[in-house]
Amino acid sequence: MTILAFAFAFHTSLAAAEPTFPKNVQGQWHVLLGLPATQLGSEDEDTGLIGGQVTIDADRFTLEGPGAKPQKLLTADCKLLAEQRVDEKQRPVPGREAEAALSGKLTGARRLIWATSVMGLMHVKILTAEPTERGRYRSNAWGSGPDTLYLVLRRQAVPPQSKHDAAADSKRILGGWTAVAHYDDAFLKEPRLTDKRTFSITAERINELDDKGQPRRPPVGFWGTYRIAEPVNSLGAIDLQLESWAGGGAGLMCRTPSLYAFYGDDLLYIAYNETDRRPEDKRTRCERLRSDGNHNLFILVRQPTEGKN
Repeated sequence: MTILAFAFAFHTSLAAAEPTFPKNVQGQWHVLLGLPATQLGSEDEDTGLIGGQVTIDADRFTLEGPGAKPQKLLTADCKLLAEQRVDEKQRPVPGREAEAALSGKLTGARRLIWATSVMGLMHVKILTAEPTERGRYRSNAWGSGPDTLYLVLRRQAVPPQSKHDAAADSKRILGGWTAVAHYDDAFLKEPRLTDKRTFSITAERINELDDKGQPRRPPVGFWGTYRIAEPVNSLGAIDLQLESWAGGGAGLMCRTPSLYAFYGDDLLYIAYNETDRRPEDKRTRCERLRSDGNHNLFILVRQPTEGKN
């Protein structure tokens, strides 16, 4: 009995010492998306954190802003919760929930939840509200709110946003692409952590591909014919011709004035409004590179070509 009691105590002490972030996710990460960036002092709520850097230690999460001289924006000292309340059925493994003591641009006691996607990205949500029995934390339902900071991270550095040129971008957009994150309708509600979607962009159209590399009959989405238009401020402009399968769909069809942004040559963001049902000539271009109740957002990474890593 004494031996069993000692073994139980030893096991409990090991569990208590378990880090918030295991070794395989520790190290340097880079921000693909960070919302709302205005919480951390950026004027651009949608793109102000893109290119920032995150350092992850066993129990510490540190965020620095983008640029040549990055500013430390946030430090979260974390303690893994003994009771994990993230829904196990909805959470890719690994994934954790922790208490977080924040310092920097945000302060106070918060909850920090993280999970990894099948694409190797880390999704991090920092929030104030306590979970309820009815609204358990789910890693595939990240939601928005004034007290929520949401970050999408990858290991590779994120280049600065490219200067948009319609002629050059008409060539740069060609090739095979993989959606590393995509958001449908509601503001960051469904990052689809377990999905993998691939696309082929030719000079005439965007096609989603099936698992055999063949064009898929499209549901509502940004696939169909397209035209690169003149840039709008710092963002590129693209006119999409949205398509649906025979029998129709719930979303918008035909000409949809949309936005895109390149970060380097191999990282592409596309945002489009799927709720503007006015006649095509009356539709206006969406103004922000984001997802919300009207806009969808895709983050695409170029597929490596044969012989190129």
